[in-house]
Amino acid sequence: MSRDWPATLGRIWRWRIELGSVAVGAAVLGQVAWWWSASAMAVCVAVPYVRRRVAGGLRALMVRHRFQGLCLRTSLRSPGGRLPLVIRTAHSGRGVAMVVWCRSGMSQALFESYHDEIKVACFATGVAISTYGRWSHLVLLEIRG
Repeated sequence: MSRDWPATLGRIWRWRIELGSVAVGAAVLGQVAWWWSASAMAVCVAVPYVRRRVAGGLRALMVRHRFQGLCLRTSLRSPGGRLPLVIRTAHSGRGVAMVVWCRSGMSQALFESYHDEIKVACFATGVAISTYGRWSHLVLLEIRG
């Protein structure tokens, strides 16, 4: 695994959601009373729409981590050993949509060769792999299930 500054920036990028959540959580808990946090949690549990959105966001986060773990454990990376960058992960009605930036030496065909591994790693019933719009270096993974 690379240890230069682009690799360090890549690691920070991959953990951006968690780092931001911890920072925001610490700021909120430092400024807001505990009862306010407890009432916000109760709303998240009691309101079905909010509950589905929170559960969808957590599923998208889990799928992103599982995919990155798959890339670490397999040769789903560039010839130089760099991991693909997950640009965006979003919950959709049918599953999770993930936009991945392919590094030099990677292509959509590489992801298609790992179709079954992606399906198993992300707890999916199906995976659709396509290019993202007109940019061939961006790959869209639609993970259903």
